[in-house]
Amino acid sequence: MEIILNGEKEVLSEEKTVLQLLAGLELNPEVVTININGNVVPKGEYAAIKLTNGDEVDVLMFMGGGY
Repeated sequence: MEIILNGEKEVLSEEKTVLQLLAGLELNPEVVTININGNVVPKGEYAAIKLTNGDEVDVLMFMGGGY
């Protein structure tokens, strides 16, 4: 199965949920926002939403900074 992850083609060996994708990327689900096909996914649904072939997934991380 192929998805587009942050603009790059990514081949997944099996169907995954958003939460499983984040675990594989070693990302904490509490500090990211996920968009699938232009729609924001609520954090409480990460374990229930399964990715499908051709999905466009954007993982957004917000960082503070400045002085």
